[in-house]
Amino acid sequence: MIKVLLFDLSRTLLFPRDPSYKGELNPLHAQLNKTPGYDFNRHFYLNSELLEFLMGLKPRFRLCIFTSGVIQNAKAIKSRLRKVFDTIFSAEELRVTKKNPCSYVLIAKILHVQLSEILYFDDSQVNVRAALQAGLQASRYRTNSEVIAHISGPLSSQR
Repeated sequence: MIKVLLFDLSRTLLFPRDPSYKGELNPLHAQLNKTPGYDFNRHFYLNSELLEFLMGLKPRFRLCIFTSGVIQNAKAIKSRLRKVFDTIFSAEELRVTKKNPCSYVLIAKILHVQLSEILYFDDSQVNVRAALQAGLQASRYRTNSEVIAHISGPLSSQR
């Protein structure tokens, strides 16, 4: 039985406003943050549709984020994320990498759940593969509709 829904942040819940930007969001934010007058919301936006859907799942599941860096601490999004997610894990702060299956074992231990009780979504197939190797249920994020269908389908009967 799934007890925890675990999400990547960058390009799953948070996106760059510039669709042509293909790099990582944490380094971009760190660079832009040094610029006078930097406005986070001019460069990034949250996935409101998915966040609203997840908010409705709070009574049934623990909602968590596993992200690479610390962009989630930006003032512009921190409070909104904290309203939806119970725990936010940073690979940087845990001193682990999302490409290593041991990272997911650590998160399960911290959450006091079995690996198989976590369903993880990430836009990186490498990270999804590592999570699967660790024993999590995991799926690659492509679209909101796929995630919503994945959660609403087999998990809808889980009460």
